[in-house]
Amino acid sequence: MPKDYYQTLGISKTASQDEVKKAYRKLAHKYHPDKGTGDEAKFKDINEAYQVLSDEKKRSNYDTYGSADFNGSGFGGAGGDNANFWDFFGGNRGQYTQGGGMEDIFDMFSGAFGGNYGQPQYEERAKGEDLYLEVKINHKDLGQAKTYEYEVMGKCNECNGTRVAPGSKMITCKTCNGNGQVRQTSRTPFGAFSRVGICPECKGQGHLPEKECQNCKATGRVKIRKRIDIHLPNDLEDNYTIIVPRGGNAGKSARPSGDLVINIKLK
Repeated sequence: MPKDYYQTLGISKTASQDEVKKAYRKLAHKYHPDKGTGDEAKFKDINEAYQVLSDEKKRSNYDTYGSADFNGSGFGGAGGDNANFWDFFGGNRGQYTQGGGMEDIFDMFSGAFGGNYGQPQYEERAKGEDLYLEVKINHKDLGQAKTYEYEVMGKCNECNGTRVAPGSKMITCKTCNGNGQVRQTSRTPFGAFSRVGICPECKGQGHLPEKECQNCKATGRVKIRKRIDIHLPNDLEDNYTIIVPRGGNAGKSARPSGDLVINIKLK
């Protein structure tokens, strides 16, 4: 038989949320195991009843189906052996059920696998990619200055790397409402299963240009050629490496450039 949570708290089915809370506090104070009048079994039942009746969604499901979850049995059932599941994750059922039933279970696991719904999950690199340039020289080149050219992704001059067309602005993504993630929930006879992924519209950034820069195709950077002058010391050794800070590809969305790593080899 399903548990009568209203009877457990001593309230009617039409009780308001304030009445639910007052009844819970009164009974929890009376039957807390640390009290002289404590009763651990009753205290557990009182907490279970409160976790369901204090949540509008669970209360509605309970009133309709006799269970906090819509299927009324199995993994999502209220009370019964399911308490062992919550005990396995710290013994505080309310910590994981306050406000979402089965969906909260997936939120709980998503943190362990890189999820974190409500905050942007994907962020672009903090800087652009590093570039590696290999230069071969002769011994006669030692002691001289040599000029080398190379291709690099530079900041777009039209939008200054912001990806936004001149005269336009950056706006909040309407697909994910600025979260950077989208959630798809499907209901089955076994419960509600949620899947969280990167927003396909803003690529997880939570915002996007109102009008995209056409010069860089909304990447914030374009391919350019750069020149660099290198002075070669007389005593330069083979396989010598020089690192040029910010000499690499410009970062996306106006982020800093990567480094240029030059490896000099003697023929």
